[in-house]
Amino acid sequence: TVTREMEGQTGESQYYLNKKRVTKSTLVELLEIVLATSNRLNIIQQGMITRISELNSEDRRKIIEDIIGLSYFDEKKNEAMKQLEESDRRLDVAMARIDEIRKRIDGLEEERNDQLRYKHLESDLEKFKAVKVSNSVRRLRSNLKSKVELLDSNVLRSKELSMQIEKINSELDKLESEKLKLIQEADIATRTKMEIATAVSHLVYDSERNRASIKETEQRLIQIERRIASIEIEKQNINQKIENLTLQIDEKKTNVDERYGRLSILKSDLTAMSSQIDELSTSANRYADIRAKLEGRHKRLHEVKNNLDVSTARLEEKMIIVTESANSIDSGTLELKINIKKNKQHYDDLCATLDSEKVKVDTTISLIDNLKKMKATLQTNLKTSTNLLSTADTFTIKYEVKASTAKNAMTEDIAIAELMKMSNEFGIEGLVHNLITWNRNYERSVLAAGSEWMKAFVVDSVKSMISIAEYAKKNKLPRLKVIPLDIVRNVKRSYIPDGDPNIVGSLADFVNSDYKELPDFLFGNTALVKTPTAAYLLARGGYRAVSVGGELFEPSGGSMSADFGSTISDLTHALLLNESIDILRNSLTKLRSLIEEKENDLRQIVLKIDRSESEKLEMERKMANSLAQISNLARLIQEDEKNLGQLTLENITVHSQNESFKLELEELRRRLSLVGLTIERVYQRMEGVADVSIRGQLAQMNAKRGQILSSIDADNLDLQDILTSSQVLRGEIGIGLERLKSLKEEISELEAERKERIGQADELKFNMSSVESRLQIERDREQQGIDSAGTSVGKLQVYEQKIKAIKENERKLSKENNSLEKDIALVGKEIADLKSEEFSLMNTLKSMGYEDLLEAFDVDAIIGELTAEFDTIKTRINLLADELYVEVIDGYRGMSSKRNLLEGERHSIVLFIEEIVTEKKNVFTEAFEKVDNNLRQTFSEVTGGNAWLEVENKEDEFSGGIMLMVQFQGKPGRESTALSGGEKTMAAIIFLLALQSLKPSPFYLMDEVDAHLDAQNTERLSKVLLERSKDNQMLMVTLKDATVAQAGMIYGVYSQNGVSQVVRYKHPSQFSLEEIKSETRAN
Repeated sequence: TVTREMEGQTGESQYYLNKKRVTKSTLVELLEIVLATSNRLNIIQQGMITRISELNSEDRRKIIEDIIGLSYFDEKKNEAMKQLEESDRRLDVAMARIDEIRKRIDGLEEERNDQLRYKHLESDLEKFKAVKVSNSVRRLRSNLKSKVELLDSNVLRSKELSMQIEKINSELDKLESEKLKLIQEADIATRTKMEIATAVSHLVYDSERNRASIKETEQRLIQIERRIASIEIEKQNINQKIENLTLQIDEKKTNVDERYGRLSILKSDLTAMSSQIDELSTSANRYADIRAKLEGRHKRLHEVKNNLDVSTARLEEKMIIVTESANSIDSGTLELKINIKKNKQHYDDLCATLDSEKVKVDTTISLIDNLKKMKATLQTNLKTSTNLLSTADTFTIKYEVKASTAKNAMTEDIAIAELMKMSNEFGIEGLVHNLITWNRNYERSVLAAGSEWMKAFVVDSVKSMISIAEYAKKNKLPRLKVIPLDIVRNVKRSYIPDGDPNIVGSLADFVNSDYKELPDFLFGNTALVKTPTAAYLLARGGYRAVSVGGELFEPSGGSMSADFGSTISDLTHALLLNESIDILRNSLTKLRSLIEEKENDLRQIVLKIDRSESEKLEMERKMANSLAQISNLARLIQEDEKNLGQLTLENITVHSQNESFKLELEELRRRLSLVGLTIERVYQRMEGVADVSIRGQLAQMNAKRGQILSSIDADNLDLQDILTSSQVLRGEIGIGLERLKSLKEEISELEAERKERIGQADELKFNMSSVESRLQIERDREQQGIDSAGTSVGKLQVYEQKIKAIKENERKLSKENNSLEKDIALVGKEIADLKSEEFSLMNTLKSMGYEDLLEAFDVDAIIGELTAEFDTIKTRINLLADELYVEVIDGYRGMSSKRNLLEGERHSIVLFIEEIVTEKKNVFTEAFEKVDNNLRQTFSEVTGGNAWLEVENKEDEFSGGIMLMVQFQGKPGRESTALSGGEKTMAAIIFLLALQSLKPSPFYLMDEVDAHLDAQNTERLSKVLLERSKDNQMLMVTLKDATVAQAGMIYGVYSQNGVSQVVRYKHPSQFSLEEIKSETRAN
C-alpha cells in the first residue's frame, strides 16, 4: 500500500510504503522496477487515445522502438560508427604512414645494398688478402720444405759420409785387423811350420830314438854286462875319491873364514854409500814432481787457451748477428716513426674534416627543422583549405543537384527562382507560404486545403500578373500561379454552418497574414471540421471541408485529398543561389589552384627536406667513415707506438747485448793474452828446473856403489864358490857314499833292466813302422807351409796399398763432411728465418680470422678489381644504412601490425554494428509480431473485424513507418488515419492494449479511454479489460454504464459544500460467502 500525506504548514508530501516512510526517489525506483511509473503506457491520460489515433506510421514505429528500448541499439550503433570513423581515420593515417615508410625503405634499400656490398667487398678483400697470405705461406712452406729437404739431404749425406767414414774406418780397421791377422797367420804359419818341424823332429827323434833305443837296448844289454863289471871297479875308485874329498873340504873351510872378514868391511862401505844415494834420489824426485806439475799446468793452460779461442770465435759470430739485428731494428724504428708522423697528420686532417662536417650537419638539421615547421604550417593550412574546399564542394554539389533536379523537373520552382530575381520589377510581394502563417494545430488542414496555392506569386495588381505571364511565356517558364491583390480584395468569405459541434469554423480564421484579404481568398470557402466523417458529410452538403487530420473534401464529395505530414518543397532558394554558387565555384577553382600551388610548395619543401635529409645522411655517412678512419688511424698509431716501444726496448736490449758481448770479447782477449804469457812463463820454468848436477853426483855415487857391490858380489861369488865347492865336495862324498849304495842297487837293477830291455827292444821295433808313416805326413805339411809362406809377403804389400787408398778416401770424405756441416748450419739458419716469417704470416692470417690456410689461386687481379670497386663504393657509402633499414623495417612491421590491428578492429567494429543491426532487427521484429498478434486477437474479440500492422518498407523496417490497417465487419480494410472518429478511437485503444503487451505492468490507470466509443464497442472493450484484469489491476475513470457494470470496485466522487466526497461500492461478486452471511445477519 502506497500512501501520500501533505504537511499543513510546508505543504510537502510524505510517502509511505506499507505504512513505512520512504523517499520519493526510492518509491519511484521501486515502481520503475515493476514498470508502474507514469512515463509508461500503464497510465493513460485524457487525450492520449486521441493522440495515438492521430499517430502517423513513423510515430507508430518510434513508439514501439521506445517501448522495447531500441534507442539503446541506436546509441551503441552511433558509438560504434564513431569508433568506425575513428578507426578509418587511424587506418588512413597508418596507410599513409606505411606508404611513407615504404618509400623510405625503397631509398634505404639502395643504401643498404651499397653498405652490404661494401661489407661484402671488405670481407672478400679480407678473404682474398688471407688467400694471398696463404699463398705466401704456401710459397714460404714450399721454400721451407725445399730447405728442409736440402737440410735433410745434407744431414742424410752427412750421415752417409759419417757412415762411409765409419765404414771406411771399420774397413780400415778390418784391413788392419786382416793385415794383423795375415801377420798373425804368417806367424801362426811359422809357428805351425816350427811345430811341424818340431813334430817332424820329434818324429825323427822318436824314430831315431826308437832306433837308438833299439840299438841302445842292444848296446845296453852289452853295457849292462860291462857295467856290472865296471861297478866293481868303480866301488874301489869311489872309496879312494871320498878320502881325497875330505881333505879338500878342510882347505875350503879356511878360505871361507877369510872371505867373511872382507865382506863385512865392504857392507859397511855400502851402507854409507846407500845413505848418500838416498839423499840425492830424494832431491831428484822432488825436482821431477815439480817438472811434472809444470807440465800438467802447461797442458791445462793450452786447453784453456783453446777454449778461449772457441769462445772468442763464437762471441764474434754473435756480435755480427746482434749488429745485423740492431741495424734491422733501427731501420724498422725509423720507418715506424715516419708512419706514426704521417698517420698523426692524417688523423688531425680527419678530425678537422669531421668538425667541419658536424657544423654542416648542425646547419642542415636546423634547415630541416625550419623546413619541417614550414611543412607543418603548410599542411595545416592545406588541411584547413582542403576541408573548406570539400565542405564548399559538398554545399555547391548539393545545391547544384537541387537546382538541376528542379530544372530537369521543370517545376514552378524554376519560374519562382527566375521571377524572384526581378521581384521589384514585377511588383511581386512574395509567395503565399511566405506571406501567411497558421496555427500549428491545424497545419495539416491548412496544407491540405492550400497546397495548390502555397507557391503562388502574390502581386499588387492584375497588370503585374499580365507582365509575369508575358515574361513566362516569352522565357518558356514552367507553370506558375499568380494572385493579384486588387482582385483578392473583392473576394468575400463563403458561409460556413456553425450548428454542428464537429465544425470548428472557417479555415481562414486560423490563418493570418499582413494582407488580410489573402486568407479569405485562399481559405474563406473551406470549413474546418474535427473528423473526416464530418468533413465528408459537410462536403455532401455543398461545402468545401477539411478535417483536422488533413482530409480535404471538395463540395458534393466528388473528390477527396489527404495530407498526413507533407511539407512545402522550396527549391527556390537553391535556384536563387545558383549565381552565388557559380561565384563560389570560381572562388573554389581559385582556391583549388592556390591549394595546388601550396601543394607544389609543400612538395618542394618535402623535396628540400628529403634532399637535406639525404645530404644529412651523406654527411653522417661521411662522418661515420671519418670516425671509422679516425678510429682505425688511432688504432694504427697506437699499434705503431706500441711496436715502436717494443722495437726501442729491443734496440736497447740488442745494444746492451752488443756492449756486453764487446766487454766479454775484450775480457776473453785479455784472458787469452794472460794465458799466453802464463804458458811462456811455465815453459821457461820447466826449462829452468836444475837437476843436472844432482844427476851427476847421483851417477858417481851409483858408480862407486856399483864398484862396492861388484866387490861384494865378487867376494860373495868367491865365498859362494867356496861354499859351493865345499858343499859339492860334501855332496860328492855323499854321492860317493850314495854311489856305493846305488851301485849295489844298480847291480840288482841292471839285472832287472836286462830282462826289461829285451822286452822293450821287441816293442820298439813294432812302433818303428807307425813313427815312419807319421813322419812322412808331417813332412808333407811342412812342404805346404813352406809354399804358403812364400805368398804372405805379396798379400801384405796388397794390404798396405789398400790401407793407403782407404785413408786417402777417408780424408776426402772428412773434408766433404766438414763442408756439409757448414752448409747444414747455414740452411738451418735460413730455415729458422723462414719459420719466423711463416709464424708472422700465420699470425697475420689468424688476425684475419682464419686458423687454416685457404684454397690457393691467383688473387692479385681479383684484389685489384675489388679494391677499385671498394674505393668507388667507399665514397658514397652510408655505414648506418643497415641499422636505419632495420629500424625502418621494424617500424614498417610495427605499422603493418598496427594496420592489421586497425583492420581487425575495424572488422570487429563492422561485425559489432552488423550484430547490433541484426539484434535490433530481431528485437523489433519480435516486438512487431507480438503487437501484431495481440492486435489481431484483441480487435477480433472486440469488434469481430480484423486489424493488423504492416511495415511500409519491408526491406528496411527502420526507414519507413508502420501502418495500422483496420477492417471492420462489412467494410473494406483501411489505414487507421482514414477511419471515422469512433473507429479511429477503437483502433487506437486496441493498438494501445497491444502495445501494453510488450511491457506488462502490475496495474493500469486509464482516464476515459471509452469516451468516443458507442455502447456496443464500449461493452466489448469492457469485456476485454475485464479479461485482462485477471493478470493485472485495472483502474479506469469512465462515464459509461457498461464499463462501470463490469468493475469489481467502484469509487464515486461528488462535490458537497466545495469538498470532494468519495463513495465506494464493491460489486457483490467480489464479496466472499462469509461476508454475505455476516451482512445478512447484520440486517
